[in-house]
Amino acid sequence: MYHLRVPVTESELAAYYKFRWEMLRKPLHQPEGSERDAYDAMAHHQMVVDEQGEAVAVGRLYINADNEASIRFLAVNPNVQAKGLGTLVAMTLESVARQEGVKRVVCSAREDAVEFFAKLGFINQGEITTPQTTPVRHFLMIKPIATLDDILHRPDWCGQLQQAWYDHIPLSEKMGVRISQYTGQRFVTTMPENGNQNPHHTLFAGSLFSLATLTGWGLIWLLLRERHLGGTIVLADAHIRYSSPVTGRPRAIADLSSISGDLDRLAKGRKARVQLDVQLMGEEGEGAVFEGTYLVLPASADAPLEPSIN
Repeated sequence: MYHLRVPVTESELAAYYKFRWEMLRKPLHQPEGSERDAYDAMAHHQMVVDEQGEAVAVGRLYINADNEASIRFLAVNPNVQAKGLGTLVAMTLESVARQEGVKRVVCSAREDAVEFFAKLGFINQGEITTPQTTPVRHFLMIKPIATLDDILHRPDWCGQLQQAWYDHIPLSEKMGVRISQYTGQRFVTTMPENGNQNPHHTLFAGSLFSLATLTGWGLIWLLLRERHLGGTIVLADAHIRYSSPVTGRPRAIADLSSISGDLDRLAKGRKARVQLDVQLMGEEGEGAVFEGTYLVLPASADAPLEPSIN
């Protein structure tokens, strides 16, 4: 039996990199350390282990600029090839790329791996002629990623909101905050683990607080749109209760049922106070609850009915 996992602990990472070197660099007489590069720290890693806990397949995904992801260092032990383990790793990395919202996945495939990637839907763009780190011929393979518009209600508004965050709150883009669902009742956001973890390999409290703040803010923004109201939203007060460490890819959930306040005051030119809760979930359930109080300042008389970023 084989198990797919993300290498996290020191021993898992050591086994992961050792396997990568043994499969990809040792046969080319390259030294240990050549299997690593500067992008590893911010990349997504996957490995498959056997019943003895030994690595038998590995792969890495790095998110480049311009909504592009790159698969590298994909390797399978020759003794367990033809069991679908390479495909499992590649498809898992592609799934991560979809979650990150990339538009295409690229890879620099060795000559003997071109057919493998072609079966996964990658298109061969031809041989790479720029200098490579190994003497092996490589080919550029590209796979477009179709946009999966799973948002049930007003995906156009969600797209505007997410872009507004990125434009006016650059930290949100650096954190990788993404809107994953809006039903008209419930609003859900997420962010990657990589770049948002603490030294204990759980989610950093500051990242969770920021995600919750944006999620609460976002639900109010959408609610104003639903009611054809304009205004500037500011966080006035907030508290967060951490009940357990959050592991895995986090989700922040805000529901209209938790909101209290009177937005009708905005129509009268008066500021409104809105309170709501945001649940912070990990792979093992709820890890924290955020309680936020936001002020919505009325839009000026000549301003468009469009919620403002603040």
